[in-house]
Amino acid sequence: MVRDSAGVSIVENDAPAPDSRLPWEFGTQPSLSIGAVDSGEADQLFQVTDATRLPDGRIVIANSGSNELRAFNADGSHAATWGGRGEGPGEFVSYSPTVVASWPGDSIAAVNPWGTRLSLFDADGNHGRDVPLDASLLNVVDLLPDGNIFTSGSGGLRRNMTGSSGLVRSNAEWEILDADGTLLASLGEFPGSEFYAIFAPDGSLEGGMPHPFGRGTMGAVWGKLVAIGVQDSYEIKAFATDGSLVRTVRRAGDLESPAQADLDEYYARRYADLPDEDRISNLNAVRDMPLVESWPAFSEILSDRAGYLWVREYRTAAWTVFDPEGRVQGLIETPPDLRTFEIGEDYILGWVYDELGVEYVQLWSLSREIPS
Repeated sequence: MVRDSAGVSIVENDAPAPDSRLPWEFGTQPSLSIGAVDSGEADQLFQVTDATRLPDGRIVIANSGSNELRAFNADGSHAATWGGRGEGPGEFVSYSPTVVASWPGDSIAAVNPWGTRLSLFDADGNHGRDVPLDASLLNVVDLLPDGNIFTSGSGGLRRNMTGSSGLVRSNAEWEILDADGTLLASLGEFPGSEFYAIFAPDGSLEGGMPHPFGRGTMGAVWGKLVAIGVQDSYEIKAFATDGSLVRTVRRAGDLESPAQADLDEYYARRYADLPDEDRISNLNAVRDMPLVESWPAFSEILSDRAGYLWVREYRTAAWTVFDPEGRVQGLIETPPDLRTFEIGEDYILGWVYDELGVEYVQLWSLSREIPS
């Protein structure tokens, strides 16, 4: 059901049947896999954070372990390496780049959050300029087709906060910046991830850790809009670049709550391979971890280059696909264990690692045709 409320379209969807699937098909094997064991070459990847496919078929990988962008030809051969560790123009500091994407004018943009800048390269990898970023906006969610920048605040806990041990959440500001890094629109504050905070007897914050089932806020670029969803409910809001709310998309479905057995099983599995002393110490550290009110309503939001919104179901490989107007089309499962970076009209690009921890960036074909 679609209705209008003061110029905002509200799309109410039924949940697709759990066993239903869209008649779209992925290839049975990746059409391209980039990665190697101890090659000592550019295809030996380390701490990949993102990848994008350029219009000419090249794939650019953000290899944050070496602070580089690595470009590969359409056949998987290494084309060039850009960037490197440092603080100079076109260089990246630790754990960067975090996001890589096409930029208007056949350019390529890479996010250097700890260097508080966005670095721009031409199609041949020559550094053009840097866009300064506010240090409080360390999380660049994604880049819009027109060059605007979708960001959220870090939402970190304040070290001077006081209280009693338990679950806490800090709000973070979500914003859109223009291509020069200037604030274009504020989208408001949204809750960060649920965090188990441990306070000292005097009430000061002593430490803590994210809750393994904690809810937070997800975001993605959706065509010319940006989509934001708080995981407490199955509702996603789409905003224009001027900050106005354009669309609210909802999907029916009851949210179940985790039980203590789920939490116990999670930590038993997580610490199972540790030596006895370390395992017991870690289990003691989480023995007072409270339960969250409900499982997150979803785990991830992405949009594809055809304008569809993909919302991943929590703890499964299935995604609910919405059309560009926010109407449910059905469920689809992505290739197993693939962390999805980008979805094109006829491909999906993502990252996997094997039992030895070797990393691979893979391209899979995607057919949206209905089989005859």
